[in-house]
Amino acid sequence: MVVQNRPAGRAVAIGVAIAMACAALVAPTLAQAQPEARTSAKKDVQVIAFQQSWNTIAKECTDTYGPEGVAYVEVSPPQESIQGTQWWTSYQPVSYKLDSKLGTEAEFKNMIKQCNAAGVDIIADVVINQTTGSDVAAGDQKGVAGSDYNGSTGTYPGFATSQYPGGITDSDFHGCKRNISDYTNQQEVQECRLSSMWDFDSESEKVQDIQSDYLVSLWNAGVRAFRMDAVKHINTNSMKALKEKFAQKIGKNANDIYWIQEVIGNSSEASGIQPSNYLQNGTVTQFGFKSEMNQAFKDKIAKLKGLKDRLDKDIDSANANVFVTNWDTARNQGALTYKDGSRFQLANAFMLAYDYGTPRLLSDYKWDVNDNGAPGATDTKVPDVDMGSACSANSSDWNCEQRWTSTRGMIAFHNYAGDAAVTDWQDDGDSNIAFSRDGKGFIAINNSKDDKNASYTTSLADGEYCDVYAVMDCSKTVTVKGGKVETKIPAHSAIALYAGATKTSHPQASAAKDPSDPDIGQQDDEVSATDKTVTIYYKPANATGRPPRSTTVWAMTGTSRKPT
Repeated sequence: MVVQNRPAGRAVAIGVAIAMACAALVAPTLAQAQPEARTSAKKDVQVIAFQQSWNTIAKECTDTYGPEGVAYVEVSPPQESIQGTQWWTSYQPVSYKLDSKLGTEAEFKNMIKQCNAAGVDIIADVVINQTTGSDVAAGDQKGVAGSDYNGSTGTYPGFATSQYPGGITDSDFHGCKRNISDYTNQQEVQECRLSSMWDFDSESEKVQDIQSDYLVSLWNAGVRAFRMDAVKHINTNSMKALKEKFAQKIGKNANDIYWIQEVIGNSSEASGIQPSNYLQNGTVTQFGFKSEMNQAFKDKIAKLKGLKDRLDKDIDSANANVFVTNWDTARNQGALTYKDGSRFQLANAFMLAYDYGTPRLLSDYKWDVNDNGAPGATDTKVPDVDMGSACSANSSDWNCEQRWTSTRGMIAFHNYAGDAAVTDWQDDGDSNIAFSRDGKGFIAINNSKDDKNASYTTSLADGEYCDVYAVMDCSKTVTVKGGKVETKIPAHSAIALYAGATKTSHPQASAAKDPSDPDIGQQDDEVSATDKTVTIYYKPANATGRPPRSTTVWAMTGTSRKPT
């Protein structure tokens, strides 16, 4: 197993933070300077800016992500794709040009420059397993940037490079033309088609050359981390060869390139497609974590005791990327979402407070139809959004999770706690838990419908601390006395304290709460405790003839995954 070296999160200098604060005094947000204890802390929090334009993200890096201590923003696939308003069209590339419905190549590079100036690195979502479906509209088609392609014949001249001026043809795909149905057969999973989409011959020297050139173009644009999509459908040794070819072209050691691989494990499937096989290349996504969150916060959160020990047996913490939900799981059940109110908010707080894995948050838009693209999206473009305006209330088309009071506070908590271990675990066997982070932090979560008069032990030093879950300006405090926290924890809420945010020294803020905070007043307390988590990754072709991104359906229970 290779534990790759991750780029250290940037430490934002006080002067830079003050400059950004002056530029962002347009809303009552935490865009002010941060105390040195926060800015010098280790950073690794990732935010997925799902289906957001490059201009939108650039501004949000300056206004929000940089000041609040986010290390990475993951952007949706930046390459040219098929046309369509649906979000999944981004996952069907027709060329590797950096002109997409999210912006031009120039806008992409400017976004990276602005985010880097704010202390934030960019993760690119990279699609290299497939192109489009063979059953798209017959005849020649054009991508969002005008590149020609024919999904019926497997002809994609837009992938042309100087070495391969003819681009991609049907000979550059695996020969299997049937859809995947048997996940116990590794060859079928990695050489046949997902929902009829042409499956790249990942073992081909030509394909690896073209795809490594694409990765080089992302690197040269300033991308410093890569989320590799649908990796279980690519042989791990082919992935390794691609990464090494890419590393050689940019003069780097492959282990020094931050690599996040989407691999969904299932013990009943072929052994060769399990997440552990891919650790030789980099980190992997830990889907078991989101399943644990979904079940515990809809049942008894006391069951989260010992979570790290359980998950470490599957994927060790250093190689696990954890999340409460992502865009796939949110739209296809099996995960908590913004629609779950306080449960979603509390689960994200737990993730940021806990000591397992690298946390990933989701900045998403609100949706009722799973396939719907971003608000205002056309077949070829997603409009820019001013998040300062969109998030000025909690009633907009965007859920604005990156700006919530609790998110801001818990990112600061997470960065301050660093590698400190979870200690002092306490629970009531049901809906209340509490734990410390070895003298650096303390959190108590009340997932019930009733207030909790609590008395908890903590390793935090005695003193008066800001409740960073509840407020940004330290207008609410909690006292630690004699190693005890004795306070009332509101229903469907939490308290979170860390040693860098005390009554006498705390992060500055121009308001107590962010206006985008979700309304949990109408919390539904009746939730089934026998939830059968379902995640859909590739959907069958829809009525338009375009094959959306997803067909494989899994029922998930904890960290076990069984096909339905």
